[in-house]
Amino acid sequence: MIGTAGALGAGPVAAQPATGHVAPPALSDSLSGPAKDAYRSARILINNGDFGGAYNKYAQAYALSKDPRLLYDMAVCTRSLKAYAKMQSLLVRYQREGQALMSAEDRSDVASALVAIHDLVGTVKLTVTEAGATVAVDGAVVGTTPLADPLALDLGPHTLSVKKAGFETSEQALAIEGGSETSLNITLVAQHHIAQLVVSAEPGATVVVDDQTPSQGRFDGQLPVGTHDVRVTEPGKVPYRVQLELRDGETRTVQVTLETEKHAAAVWPWIVGGAVVAAGAVVGGYFLFKSSPSTPATPPDQLGSLQLSAWGR
Repeated sequence: MIGTAGALGAGPVAAQPATGHVAPPALSDSLSGPAKDAYRSARILINNGDFGGAYNKYAQAYALSKDPRLLYDMAVCTRSLKAYAKMQSLLVRYQREGQALMSAEDRSDVASALVAIHDLVGTVKLTVTEAGATVAVDGAVVGTTPLADPLALDLGPHTLSVKKAGFETSEQALAIEGGSETSLNITLVAQHHIAQLVVSAEPGATVVVDDQTPSQGRFDGQLPVGTHDVRVTEPGKVPYRVQLELRDGETRTVQVTLETEKHAAAVWPWIVGGAVVAAGAVVGGYFLFKSSPSTPATPPDQLGSLQLSAWGR
């Protein structure tokens, strides 16, 4: 396929043989199935002046076939859409991926087109500390780190964002000037999902959270999201213990009032007293039913007078 800067403005041209170069089969012949259908639809849209729709169909055909010549056709569409940065990126990719298919004239034409739009585009060489981060410009995803090529951006202001799960999103404002080349290094910072916990107790109480250093009367600090063990103790009082589930960004306050222990000492006098009474009853019963050997037994006929005498006292 051969194209000049002017040809890029007019649309795709048929591939022609060049000296010492065997031209590959035309796309209409080499493509098949859904990729060929998408290519044909793109040609119809081009003839109707719908370069946006044609670009999408060419992109669909490329995704299905990976034929690099479709990158050239996509660049033609972006030229008509005045999307020069995208045009530059597509031509650079075509140079790299279509090297084996390009004749010397093809290479010259693409190089001339890149020179023609040089002052209409600025480039940003982006370096990110984390691989696998999603890079977006003005809300549109442009790739995943590490990027194969510098970012090509149209003139004017842009917003660059870099996002990866588990890291804070980095956002940069860019002002692109024609022909400018900028290097930008971005360090992604790991996210720390934290919550705030406040445990308030009496001044003499000891507060321990997750076996950390004990604090007196109060704990107030940041903790990772998740389950945490809280213990509050004080001599002479019933210990308090609870497990709390903290959510991201949450502030949890726990007020703890310990209860005084109920000691068993107050019960012992009753138990001891009861034992004394029981022992007395046993001893009394023993002497009640056992006569002293030194005391003569009372004759039966005097029992009534003794009882009367006793009651009469």
